[in-house]
Amino acid sequence: MRDKNHIQSVDRALKILEILGESPRPLSLTEVARRAGLIKTTAQRFINTLTSLGYLIREENKRYALGAKTLSLGFRFLNSSSLVSVSRPYLDELSTALEATVNLAVLDHCDVLVLYRREVRRFLKFDIHPGSKLLAYGSSLGRALLAGLPDEEILQRLDQMDIKRLTPRTVVSKEGIMELIAETRDTGYAISDQEQSMDLCSIATPLLNDQNQMVAVINVSLDAMKRSDADNVEAARVRLLSTGERISRLLGYEGPYPRIFV
Repeated sequence: MRDKNHIQSVDRALKILEILGESPRPLSLTEVARRAGLIKTTAQRFINTLTSLGYLIREENKRYALGAKTLSLGFRFLNSSSLVSVSRPYLDELSTALEATVNLAVLDHCDVLVLYRREVRRFLKFDIHPGSKLLAYGSSLGRALLAGLPDEEILQRLDQMDIKRLTPRTVVSKEGIMELIAETRDTGYAISDQEQSMDLCSIATPLLNDQNQMVAVINVSLDAMKRSDADNVEAARVRLLSTGERISRLLGYEGPYPRIFV
């Protein structure tokens, strides 16, 4: 017997969001309809509605992916979830020890989405807080997050980014960015040296779970004045990697660290 309290249209809309959320790539209308068990005209109506509300985005190749509104809802969950709860005390400890700003972030398509931040000094002109988005191509957070993707997918995302020279040191060529990402994979951590601000040098490393998956990235932001002292940078790097490993162990990761899996 059909439950009168069950709204089928809501069920179908959520199913479409789940399908796109589970897909490693954007999907076409035909693919969404097939996976949802809907005829194309019905699937199109749901997709059009979700897109107009901001829960989906339509890419140039007529494929669909989760939109900012869905990701924002996900962020609100993550902000109160075990990921932030587990990481916060270790990040606060790191920030206090280095007297430096630290961040916890995930990849939001072509941007970095900040989940947690403890700010000691502001290097950029705008305010950054949980929920803020940063450019992925020039930041240590973004570079570490992109390093966990296949090269083909990275290049596709770079094609969709508005890559600009923010400082004289910003790497803007795709070849240069890919070289830095390759270095990040080799070392297990990323460095962005005065690419977003001439006052800022940052180092980022991944958080890994029991499936060897990168679930997020943490970083430390250093005053560029300290960058001239190699001992200061090395001490920050060692402390950051130690923090990343401690959190990753709590998330179930058991392999060598730092490590980035593709």
